[in-house]
Amino acid sequence: MHQILAALTAPRPDLKPIPGTIPLTPLAAILPPVIYYFALILLPPFPNHRNQQLVSVVRSVLASIAGLLFFRLPLRYHVPFSVGLTYQLALVGLYGGCRVLDAFFISPYLFGHIPRRVKYHQEPRSETPGIWRNRALSNSYFDLHFLQPRKAAVTETATTDEGLPESWKDRASWALELELAMRGAGFTWTSADVRHTKKTWTPTAWDRMHSILLHVLPILGVFVAIIRYIYLNNLKLEGSLSLPFDDLSFPKQVLLTAALGGFLMTAFSLGHSVFAIMLAPLKPHPLSYFPPLYTTRIWDLTSVRSFWSYGWHRLFSRLFLVYGVWPGEWIERKITSKSVDQPADVGKVLGGFVSSAFVHSFAAYTVVGGVLRDALGEAEFFAECGIAVVFEEVVKRLVLKFRGRDKRFHKSDKALSSETWYDSIIGRLWWISVLLYNGRHFARGWVKAGLVREMAGG
Repeated sequence: MHQILAALTAPRPDLKPIPGTIPLTPLAAILPPVIYYFALILLPPFPNHRNQQLVSVVRSVLASIAGLLFFRLPLRYHVPFSVGLTYQLALVGLYGGCRVLDAFFISPYLFGHIPRRVKYHQEPRSETPGIWRNRALSNSYFDLHFLQPRKAAVTETATTDEGLPESWKDRASWALELELAMRGAGFTWTSADVRHTKKTWTPTAWDRMHSILLHVLPILGVFVAIIRYIYLNNLKLEGSLSLPFDDLSFPKQVLLTAALGGFLMTAFSLGHSVFAIMLAPLKPHPLSYFPPLYTTRIWDLTSVRSFWSYGWHRLFSRLFLVYGVWPGEWIERKITSKSVDQPADVGKVLGGFVSSAFVHSFAAYTVVGGVLRDALGEAEFFAECGIAVVFEEVVKRLVLKFRGRDKRFHKSDKALSSETWYDSIIGRLWWISVLLYNGRHFARGWVKAGLVREMAGG
């Protein structure tokens, strides 16, 4: 057992951490979330408490320490036996630090907002899905996660708690729920980007297990096989070295990019279902609540914007909202003199993608030896996706304007007059082409960092 553990935790020769970082210690990993948790317990105000000012100081001190420790994680430590975990350590550190700033300083002081619980009420509905029935329920959780429900159709409504927790027991539960709710689901901290449908399903632990064993794991295995085949036959060199991504032919670059994207999407679904199964015994406690990770089937998407809004997970939605979308909207309104009531879509889109570009490039920076130019692939990918979203919106408006003038589109049914049969086909070809072509920046960085080698078992 000791030999197996030693082999699994042996330093990877191809890991290129930031120079000067040291192996992660258990204490360094545990302290930030624990201190953050205790600070969250003190976040809701204490009614009529005579030491309110002292509580506020203690809370701010704890939050500041937690935030600094989160930000310090990827700059001070690495995971010596895994490139992937070192990459994730950077995401955790950056996400955690930004979350602390938001919870204790940005939301309370700039917006006067402390997250309140949102409780979901589910009422059975008679509709039952069949495996070959018409698939109009594009928001079906089961379709999206390869699940086959059995009498689990519900109509879900939500109510917001009027007050904040007061007792220590309620504070402890509230703090734990909020700390674990990455997307803010279950709280008023969520954003409109974490879309939720009233017409949904409540999968059982068995449904999820069925999905994992018969659908998710086989699909995940296919993507791993593709990644492994391309790496071993086209990229592998002796020792810990790999050929550059650009040595692959263009078709293989696209295939590897698609396999990496599919792997990530399926792995997120697997993790989501596993945690849902683990916490299912806690029902009806909010910790057992796992709303849909993806909200639209991949084949129903018709634009780059719809992919990122509905087809991908929203785990970082709050971070991108606070540190990207809102600043982007503010900048656009300042430049264009728009009022607060007017939409600022360009700033919103570009701000969100710029923040995403920074987060992912920083994570790449921690596994390419701290060489900035080698970590810019992720930034290029997200920046180009942001530009593509703005471009497709401009084209859409021009097309609709043209069709409004074309007599062939003047029909009595206005809802039909703006669309043609080939719109969805062009939209699907467009977003898939954009993601696969520009996604090569992402894949190139992952090959350079050794992530592809690790995924291939090299």
